[in-house]
Order: sequence, then structure tokens, then C-alpha cells
Amino acid sequence: MDASDTRSRTVAVGLMRMALTFLDETDDDMVVARLQHAIDTALATGGREDIDPRSAALIAAMPLDS
Repeated sequence: MDASDTRSRTVAVGLMRMALTFLDETDDDMVVARLQHAIDTALATGGREDIDPRSAALIAAMPLDS
């Protein structure tokens, strides 16, 4: 996995965590559990935990290709 893949996975984990905060307010425990499992899987396969979910949302919103 190269640096670009690691960055993408890290941003994706941050976005999933942001979604998790919204889903925690619902009564759909199965969806919350599946999303948490997806986060755990992404981290186990090379993601990093050190990104704030709000920062991930900002990074994902910025066009990086010129």
C-alpha cells in the first residue's frame, strides 16, 4: 500500500467516524454495528486512526487534482 492509498483510507475512516456520530443518534443499532465493523476492518488493513472526522470531511471536500 503506497502513501496515496494510506491517505485515502485514513480520510475514509475519518468520514465513516463522522457518519457514525450521526447514526448514533438513531435507533438503528444494526447499521451502527456494521459501520463500526467497516471502520475496524479498514484500520486492521492499514488505515490510521490519527485523523479528526471533521478534518477528514474537509480533506474530502477539497479537490486535490489540478
